[in-house]
Amino acid sequence: MKKKAQSEKETGKVRIVIGGSGGQGILTIGKALAAAAIKQKLEVSCLPSYGAEMRGGYVYCTIVMSESREIYSPISAELDIGLFMNDSSYKMLASYLKKNAYVLLNSSLVKNCQKKNFRTFEIEATEIAEQLGNIKNANLILAGALGNLISRNFLKFNISSLYSGVTEIMSDKKMSEQGRRIIKAGWELIGNGRCQEKD
Repeated sequence: MKKKAQSEKETGKVRIVIGGSGGQGILTIGKALAAAAIKQKLEVSCLPSYGAEMRGGYVYCTIVMSESREIYSPISAELDIGLFMNDSSYKMLASYLKKNAYVLLNSSLVKNCQKKNFRTFEIEATEIAEQLGNIKNANLILAGALGNLISRNFLKFNISSLYSGVTEIMSDKKMSEQGRRIIKAGWELIGNGRCQEKD
């Protein structure tokens, strides 16, 4: 697995799907990641998709980042990372992930998923966000964890750019500052023993 991760990083490209339901901040994650990628002068595409319902319907976003190559399509059946906020998004979108893809689950809400051939990280994002003051920021916990996963395994991606991405999409200064703190907490979950990869 280690050699596989290294070869992926050498390609300097990552393909991601982020899924959940309306009101869970899926598009916020996508916009923040895309803005962060632009800040780092990466090639990036971000394609949102959602149902007709304003809240509660499905929402997902596919993102492709590349250090050098042009991106011809944001759509792929061989995605590298999946981030899922609820059970239904996992069941709907997991088939688009390649074998040994990384999966980030909001284990506060995703309870009955089949792990398949994925490298899975289960994060109680809802509980962590509540402990940090706002349950609605569960999406930013996972955004921070996702940023670190990208940085470790695919391409150079730094937390300061992710901070900038959040600031860009949050006009309220207080919310922006809180968002940075939440992202830092999520970033630090990966790689320090607090969040282990599940078999």
